[in-house]
Amino acid sequence: MKNVILNNGISMPQVGLGTFLIPNDLLSQTIGKAYELGYRQFDTAWKYKNENIIAKALRENGIDRGDVFLTTKISAAALHFGSYKYGRRGILNIPNFRRIKDVIQESIDNLGSDYVDLFLIHYPYPESDKMWRALNDLYNEGKIRAIGVSNFLQPHLEALKDCSDIVPAINQFEISPLNTQKTLINYCQERGIVVEAMSTFSHFRSVSPREEILQNPKLVAIASNHSKSVVQIVLRWLLQQNIVVIPKTWDFNHLKENISIFDFNLSPEEMEIIDSLDKGHFLNYNPFGQQQGFVRKYKNWPGFVNWNQENGGSLSKRIIAKLFR
Repeated sequence: MKNVILNNGISMPQVGLGTFLIPNDLLSQTIGKAYELGYRQFDTAWKYKNENIIAKALRENGIDRGDVFLTTKISAAALHFGSYKYGRRGILNIPNFRRIKDVIQESIDNLGSDYVDLFLIHYPYPESDKMWRALNDLYNEGKIRAIGVSNFLQPHLEALKDCSDIVPAINQFEISPLNTQKTLINYCQERGIVVEAMSTFSHFRSVSPREEILQNPKLVAIASNHSKSVVQIVLRWLLQQNIVVIPKTWDFNHLKENISIFDFNLSPEEMEIIDSLDKGHFLNYNPFGQQQGFVRKYKNWPGFVNWNQENGGSLSKRIIAKLFR
């Protein structure tokens, strides 16, 4: 297994297992098989409601806690009654008055550990500043080894500079051959933020793969040249960009397939062919259409203002276009 080194010196496996939507009754067996195949990183979140099941799976499979890298995430849903609502419906969110630190500690306890290897903010919520400060505190206390974010765009990352001097170790967001995200990848990597790909093959709420990727003629041809599957080609494309991958599956053959990507290399020409498939197409949601609450709160923050001005107010313009189209 190849590791990446985060900006605070922590080593993280470059291939992990995403656990969202893996049936709870199959999770222990899946983690046991994955561990036998060489997986040492498991990705979860408070919102997935399986943190305690993962802790149980480690015990049932005799896996030493110190031998695996666990990632979890804090969600604004944990701080509100009912489901968390985005955009203009956010006015219906009712706070439950739980302390952010208590919610973070709940995840640590759920995982049956004294610490978490990596803790992310699940999305750029209006409460992101408070979440980031709480994560900073617990990071400094040694309860979290590294902190990062998920689904953050450039201005969100800029705004965090007004909260703390700590640079996120990870930004996890959607990347696929149809949505290569080169600009955001370059932005993060230039600042020492490791990029982690999510939703590469399916919508985050689905386990059905995208046929438009798996059956793409150019990807099929490259796969044939290497005697590999299209999935392996795409994962290798990500690895060669120094991106962390966490494909989810509970099928043994797919588990083996997803980690068997270290014995070949794509040529520069093949990398360019895959890059050329980019359509800027978001499978999950276009994040520019979800940021109204963030803009309202952070529009006067120095980091946000500076980025927005340098980029011609591009974020605000895209949001306005989304709201009034």
